[in-house]
Amino acid sequence: MAISIVASAPSLPTVSASSFTSSRLKLVVSSSCVSFSVPGSNLRALNGSNVGSRLSWQVGAGRRSGWTKRSSGLRKVCCAASSSSSVQKLGDVDSVELTNESCKGFPASPGVYAIFDKEGELQYIGISRRVSASIQSHLQDLPELCASAKVCVVDAQDKSALTEAWRLWIQEYVDTSGKVPPGNVQGNTTWTARKQRAAKPEIRLTPGPHVSLTIPLPELIDKVVKSCEVVAFVKGTRTAPQCGFSHRVLTILNEVGVDYEVVNVLDEHHNPGLREAIKQYSQWPTIPQIFVKGEFIGGADILDQLAQSGELKTVFQKS
Repeated sequence: MAISIVASAPSLPTVSASSFTSSRLKLVVSSSCVSFSVPGSNLRALNGSNVGSRLSWQVGAGRRSGWTKRSSGLRKVCCAASSSSSVQKLGDVDSVELTNESCKGFPASPGVYAIFDKEGELQYIGISRRVSASIQSHLQDLPELCASAKVCVVDAQDKSALTEAWRLWIQEYVDTSGKVPPGNVQGNTTWTARKQRAAKPEIRLTPGPHVSLTIPLPELIDKVVKSCEVVAFVKGTRTAPQCGFSHRVLTILNEVGVDYEVVNVLDEHHNPGLREAIKQYSQWPTIPQIFVKGEFIGGADILDQLAQSGELKTVFQKS
């Protein structure tokens, strides 16, 4: 961690060290914390770099970011542990052999990951909001290139933290090997382009508007819900959802890799009245709605929470 300190006292030097002591300044640096004492001086600013993340404070009367505490002339400045400061080095992470079963053991959390082939050559470094789903998708699409993987969870909400973690791993690999991973070479879409698979058709409750129903709509809904292992009532189709929440639900189901059915509540030709009927059936006011083996699970927010916590796998296992 390189630190540079500038103080108003002209006799104070510029410091770049992990630990420095003089008659005028004492500086101790840890992985994410800087302690310093400058008797008789007005310290104006501290700028530093920790694992590629830029940190800066205005100390004294000016603005400051981070957390400051004065104690007997000693200021201690700590930044909240940023994602980059907690990211393990690529070389320090153990690799895990990739199988359909081992993929389930990876966290359904944001993180950076690296995929290696059978010869142990790194093929691709990626980031994901759900590491387990992304790696499982790669294994399904590119089994010949996926033999093992390294994963580091990034405890952050914003995409910039994930991007920074990815940049650190890329830079470490380039510094070590002198080249960019093949899958990360500009223009290479092997790992980012999803393979097109034939989409299952949506369930239609009726043949069309000119056919009279012999079974009430609530009973048709009940038959679909109880006959399907997993069914999602959404706005739009499997490949063309027509609202952001429906898109999120279908994305999560695809990432988890579960087999599921879709019913389009906006299809008034084949599913007339379904949009309101499903709300009455589930006693839930919004769409999308997901059912697993006849049990109502919830909407987009609940499914997202279950995916983030890892509980969604348990829900589907029961099915």
